[in-house]
Amino acid sequence: MTEIGDQETRVPASHKKNEIDYQKDIDRFVRVIQGALSNVSVPPSSTVVPELDPSAWRPNNESQMTITNGRNPFQEMYNNLPAEAVTRCVGGMSTHWTCATPEFLKGEERPKIFPEDETVDDDEWKLLYEAARNLIGVSSTEFEESIRHNTVLDTLKKAFPKRGIRPLPLACHRLAKGSPYVRWHAADDVYYDIFDQSLFGKPNSENIKRGKFFLLTNTRCTKLHTSTGSATENVHIGIAEVMDLLADRFSGTPSPKPVNFAIRAKVYVIAAGAVATPQILANSGFGGIREQASELVPALGKRITEQPLAFCQIILNQHIVDNIGKLDDKPQWWKDAVNAHKKAHPKDPLPIPFQDPEPQVNIPVMEGFPWHAQIHRDAFSYGEAGPRADSRVVVDLRFFARQEGDSKNRLVFEKGVTDVYGMPQPTFEYTPTTKFADEAGRMMKDMTDVANALGGYLPGSSPQFMAPGLALHLGGTVRLGQGKELLAETEHLKKKDKASSVANFNSQVWNFRNLYVGGNGTIPTAFAANPTLTSIALALRATRHIVKALQADPTGDNLKAATPDQKLEPTPRGYLNWLRDKNDADFPDHEALRTPHKEVVVNAA
Repeated sequence: MTEIGDQETRVPASHKKNEIDYQKDIDRFVRVIQGALSNVSVPPSSTVVPELDPSAWRPNNESQMTITNGRNPFQEMYNNLPAEAVTRCVGGMSTHWTCATPEFLKGEERPKIFPEDETVDDDEWKLLYEAARNLIGVSSTEFEESIRHNTVLDTLKKAFPKRGIRPLPLACHRLAKGSPYVRWHAADDVYYDIFDQSLFGKPNSENIKRGKFFLLTNTRCTKLHTSTGSATENVHIGIAEVMDLLADRFSGTPSPKPVNFAIRAKVYVIAAGAVATPQILANSGFGGIREQASELVPALGKRITEQPLAFCQIILNQHIVDNIGKLDDKPQWWKDAVNAHKKAHPKDPLPIPFQDPEPQVNIPVMEGFPWHAQIHRDAFSYGEAGPRADSRVVVDLRFFARQEGDSKNRLVFEKGVTDVYGMPQPTFEYTPTTKFADEAGRMMKDMTDVANALGGYLPGSSPQFMAPGLALHLGGTVRLGQGKELLAETEHLKKKDKASSVANFNSQVWNFRNLYVGGNGTIPTAFAANPTLTSIALALRATRHIVKALQADPTGDNLKAATPDQKLEPTPRGYLNWLRDKNDADFPDHEALRTPHKEVVVNAA
């Protein structure tokens, strides 16, 4: 695996929010997220400073601003996703994600892997989602002994009894019963013990021995090279060209020289996020470059989706707060926590312990209300309450709508203009579609109704739509599909058309024998819920296809290319048994995965 960024955590790809600083003060984590994100495409006009000192240098033509820090001379302001950003480090955005892991709702969000057989499709998703939940360690019970969580949850259940309000499913676990601290799960939970070199050769339940895993940091995957020349079908990737971005460490000369080298493999998986995955494929010449004459992957970067995001913060209603201190009908753990807090801090006007866990409540997507809502107190790149109010009575409301993958909405890459890492500069051409426009408006009204049931708005955080892209749930850039598309002019006919998607539902790129894609960009549908669990599910399905292909052809020289004529197969239940059976030796025990480092011993005898 190559990673263009560095390893920023002691344990590779672990969640930064696990540090005690941020467990104590969630608002401080906002700045960590801000520091991790890099904007994808910034219009030059966004960098114009009219108030600049007249004596200071300024360019004669603002459209020709220096191409640094995401500035893009091709980016228009009116159709940009200005808040779309990426994280470059081992673990990527999983080092600061919210860990929210809902499933997509059938009929509203969930893609159809087997569109001709609803029962088979339902069974496939049930299996994949169960395995994905176990792999990343999803729970809905880690905040059940939080006063604030239960207060918000019960208030909303009473106010909206038909909305299926529930605890937000999260990839995390509490360190101990009654502890104020949780361990947030991240990509390290997927890696698990893969970095333990002492386990090399360890057999799994099927007696297959573990191989070696190499992680190359500060290393750019530049492009893929085919070994089949100009072929447009049955294409085979021969090597991946990569560059050590810190090569000057090894050059030994005053003038550092780029160090390029090749990685040869049987199978290549590009899973670098919804922006960098198509970027690598575009740089390989497969498609996606503006005005490219011939495209091997014509759907690359096209029909992108994102989520209109509405946000506000409230201060809990006085009656709700007063009820927290009325203990007659409260469970014993609640009474003990409030009484202990009052005894320790008799002058505190709030009956809420300082370390009471935050609320984590979800209003899921449902028919008639096709948006996803998170009512919680968590850190994003915005929404820091700061000293304006006691954070114990602040509640964040985030409502996510959906947008369809319209053919006019795309992520295109520029010729002759590169980003700061030397890759083709991405440009967004995106405008909200009319199909779901009314949904966003109804969602805003719904959010205000929910907010009014909880309290009053925090000044400065009244209901508002956030900048497009801020949800950071970009989809569709390397979308999966069936290779078939209904023709508008002859709707009774179906035409095989690989131009409507990048890969099949094995995540194998059309016409390629050994190239796969992964991540949120593979999701082809309009979705409102958080996409991570669905991306994991699709990735697990892809691994089965890769394993089966290499079992049939261990050399990797005669793998079959992806074509629409190939019949997709359900994932065998036995293949994912290690993620379903808690008695399996390889079942991931997230609570025993890793204990915090509490001491350092030097020169131990």
